[in-house]
Amino acid sequence: MEARVYGVTVLVFAEKGWAGFTLDEVARRSGVGKASVYLRWRDKRELLLAAMRDRLEPFQGLRHTGDLREDLRWMARSVFQMYWSWAGLAIMRLWLDARTYPDLFAELRDFYLFGSISIVRQIVEAAAESGELPADTSPALVLGTIFGVATVQVSMAPPLPGEDLSARTEEYVDALVDMVLHGLRSRPS
Repeated sequence: MEARVYGVTVLVFAEKGWAGFTLDEVARRSGVGKASVYLRWRDKRELLLAAMRDRLEPFQGLRHTGDLREDLRWMARSVFQMYWSWAGLAIMRLWLDARTYPDLFAELRDFYLFGSISIVRQIVEAAAESGELPADTSPALVLGTIFGVATVQVSMAPPLPGEDLSARTEEYVDALVDMVLHGLRSRPS
């Protein structure tokens, strides 16, 4: 039951945002009785936080390998693949609703921001230590650039119905990582 409710929760939030998100709709669309949903989760915020944490863990599986370019490619690919899906729309809604309702979403925003930045920090610090990147490289700037470019790219060129996105994703990933690395390495000291 929980897995089905979590999947529908992310989908409903992606479609409607916080203002249109209701426990009643989640119950109806997941095929779970309203009473069960209301007994398990106190309110819509509690359900949304649980579902987003369960379904959309930042960079799940990313490990620092020591190969800067490949680590960044893996990260960028994960961001593009997420944004091509309903999960990406849910994350975009989260960023928007976190600005409108900062107290409601601070915990979830921090989960994504700090969860994502910790692995990026490891990658950037190791690359700076080995001399691949300048010592003052900002992990937040690297992360923000990858997320920002991916957000705009997916928003400006959404997938066509039935499109296989693999080739386009790889093209975007290579261009983005090359741009990030070139920019970081060519900064004046």
